[in-house]
Amino acid sequence: MSSVILISLVPIFAVMAAGYFAGKRGRVDNRNVASLNVLTMEFALPAALFATTAQASRTVLAEQWPLLLTLLLGMLIVFAFVWALLRHASGLSSSVSAVGALTVSLPNFAAAGIPLASAVFGTTGKLYITTAIVSGAIVMSPLTLAFLEASRAREGTSGLTLLLTSIGRSMLKPLVIAPFLGVAVALLGIALPPYILRSFELLGQATAGVALFVTGLILSAQKVSWSARIVFLALLCNIVQPLIAIPLTHLIPMPQQMTHAAILLMALPAGFFGLLFALRYQADSRDAGSIMVVSTLFSLVTLTLTLSLTT
Repeated sequence: MSSVILISLVPIFAVMAAGYFAGKRGRVDNRNVASLNVLTMEFALPAALFATTAQASRTVLAEQWPLLLTLLLGMLIVFAFVWALLRHASGLSSSVSAVGALTVSLPNFAAAGIPLASAVFGTTGKLYITTAIVSGAIVMSPLTLAFLEASRAREGTSGLTLLLTSIGRSMLKPLVIAPFLGVAVALLGIALPPYILRSFELLGQATAGVALFVTGLILSAQKVSWSARIVFLALLCNIVQPLIAIPLTHLIPMPQQMTHAAILLMALPAGFFGLLFALRYQADSRDAGSIMVVSTLFSLVTLTLTLSLTT
């Protein structure tokens, strides 16, 4: 058990720490990470998702729907609760509330999830994390973008129109197109030449390391607030969200290993999509940055406990 925990978690926090100290010491610019983010989200990660799905069997792909549904329901429940809390209890704007809700509800699948799922579940773990990333890309991100677009839209534009436009734009992103193309290749039974698959795999190998390093860079640039609200939201992400996944796994039939994967993936610390969206739309990013830092620090304990209970 201890060896599984060490192999799964130590590399994640070691690479993240390297990015953090590189940013703090000024060895890498921690204020302008756009290029590294493009490398991760538009090249390396889509390549990894395509390679994983293209080589999967039809049966295995069909078996992923319970995990997809569980993750989506869990994230949407938390998103709705946090948005309402920030909007009505804290008096924040709709767009800032959406950024906070996304930060809490969408775990760090891309950075922390890939190495963790691979270490714990092996080859199957790659499909689990692909399913998780796709769920965030096609639902959670467009939902947040709809709130951000609405905050600067002209009067008369309906929320439904904004939502549909955001979903349409997200479907054109490499992060979404790549796994869908991979699924199509697998379902059609197309056997891609080894040199093509190897090309995608080689580029995809950069995903986990670069994503973790970028996460550390982003953390190093944030001024952290330890207010009661931030701590509560971080605990909601690290503890309450995986607890919500437990009854969902009982309501939605799935194999035991997939049940453990759903709970473990929902226990990952807060991701950086909310912060990136806030910076892109010039929304207040202080809460998103603080939630991410505090959640990541708490995950040293909470993720270790979750891993020990699910393996």
